[in-house]
Amino acid sequence: MAEETRHKMHLIIITPKKTFYEGLVSSAGFPTIDGEFGVMAGHTPFVAALFPGTCTIRVDDEIKHCMLSEGYAEINQRAIIVICNSAEWPEEIKVRQIFESYRNSLAELDRQSEDGNDGQFYSEDVKRMADRSLARMRFIERYGTEAQKTRLAQLKAVGL
Repeated sequence: MAEETRHKMHLIIITPKKTFYEGLVSSAGFPTIDGEFGVMAGHTPFVAALFPGTCTIRVDDEIKHCMLSEGYAEINQRAIIVICNSAEWPEEIKVRQIFESYRNSLAELDRQSEDGNDGQFYSEDVKRMADRSLARMRFIERYGTEAQKTRLAQLKAVGL
């Protein structure tokens, strides 16, 4: 047992609603504001701010992907603790909802521009909503089910 866990880390992903994931992993990769980073057992301790995007979880030969929103990750040599606003498996994402959220954020950015904003001082909330929606759409294009990919393509064809 000790040999089996020597090269693994304990990963826990927590959202305000639940503990999304908990288990021993071989490695994990996260989207940060400075780019993607990956960690394995024995990694140098640090804290990173997360950006909406794909989290890759490797358990032995199995690879899982989930979508993370803003938050932070605390890493030490034996554990990774992720605290984020939301985490979702591909099949949990509602394509129409993310598409509508993206359209609404673009409409709000346009409205702010029309109100005399020269584009430099958009609401941070609106920019983050657009970032999250865009990241979720990219996530679906890469890891979603065929039905999700088809639906997203249909929505883009008629609505962007």
